[in-house]
Amino acid sequence: MSSEDSKQNNDVLNPVLWFKSLRTRVNVTVILVTLLTLSLGITMYLSWDLIEGPDGPRSIMLLAFMGFLAIPIMYNLFTIRRSEIRRIENTMARLKEAEEQSKLVLDTTPLCCQIWSRDLVILDCNEAAVALYGFDQKNDFMERFIEFCLPARQPEGLPSEPALRGFINKAFDDGYHRFTWMGKMVSGTLLPLEITMVRINNKDDDVVAAYTRDLRDMESMMRQITLLRTEAEKIFIDDLTGIYNRRYFDKNLALLIRSLSRSGGNLSLMMIDIDNFKRYNDTYGHNEGDKCLKLIAWTLSACITRVEDFVIRYGGEEFAVILPNTDERGARVVAEKLLSSVEDKRILHEDNENIGYVTISIGVTCSKVSHSQTNEDYIKKADEMLYLSKRNGKNRYTFGKL
Repeated sequence: MSSEDSKQNNDVLNPVLWFKSLRTRVNVTVILVTLLTLSLGITMYLSWDLIEGPDGPRSIMLLAFMGFLAIPIMYNLFTIRRSEIRRIENTMARLKEAEEQSKLVLDTTPLCCQIWSRDLVILDCNEAAVALYGFDQKNDFMERFIEFCLPARQPEGLPSEPALRGFINKAFDDGYHRFTWMGKMVSGTLLPLEITMVRINNKDDDVVAAYTRDLRDMESMMRQITLLRTEAEKIFIDDLTGIYNRRYFDKNLALLIRSLSRSGGNLSLMMIDIDNFKRYNDTYGHNEGDKCLKLIAWTLSACITRVEDFVIRYGGEEFAVILPNTDERGARVVAEKLLSSVEDKRILHEDNENIGYVTISIGVTCSKVSHSQTNEDYIKKADEMLYLSKRNGKNRYTFGKL
């Protein structure tokens, strides 16, 4: 469609332009007819004596000519009136059809939608809005919305009515505004909402369309996601000590090997065992044994400060520590810290050799990770080092390069 056609269609759809156009044409025609009539009257008055005189035929011919000119002017006047009436009728029909289509779009929008004026009056709404706020009748909703659907204050403490007026004015000024809002059903139930306001032109006047999304379903979904995440995390948590378990160890060690093999990073693994723990259980009982396991788990965890490092309970009285991006020197520092921290707890263990309190033994291995390595490679090497620590007197660590 050309720009001229578009402009013509816009003129047709603008009632002000129609009537201005009609008034202009009619006014011009009326002026012409009036001038013609005055001319005929003046001519007849001035030439009446001529009609009875020798120039009478010429005067009659002049009057007849002017009358002949009046015929097409009068015809044009009536033709213009009929065509303008038809044009107005067609345009009004188009306007009615467009209004019905707009109404259909509003009513079929699944989101709650309200049309607001600047003075905080609801001009229209759809059935979704009526249902959301718990009303039965649309007119009842539009009339009583301010009275029944605004809590006294919003969660942040702002009075609801002035706050809503401010948001509407912002939408009028900026053309668009989105905000979270606490609404209220007619029953008094609070509604967490997200409202998007858009300024639109309606019948030569601006209004604001407010599209409202109910956040109750989203909040329920987020609670479900949190619950599922919590349940999933429980799969990787040791019930007794509250630290990660063997399942978490197996999964994440494999992921770390894969990731570090690409970056060429180092990986250190420690296998840890409580010295003479069977004797501890035999001497103090299983309840005290469980308390000892918890205290050792918490002590080891307190020594691990980097986010990427983690401690797990491997099984029974055995623990493991994984240190990504840690070389031999770093692994040795951590191993010494673990030994001294457990020793410093002075957990009574009278049957632990000649020491008298609980100690641990550690096997440490380290390697620059390659894609050919597996979990078993690291575990086997760390276990071998742990065996050497046990054989050489316990309460120590032994390091072996993988």
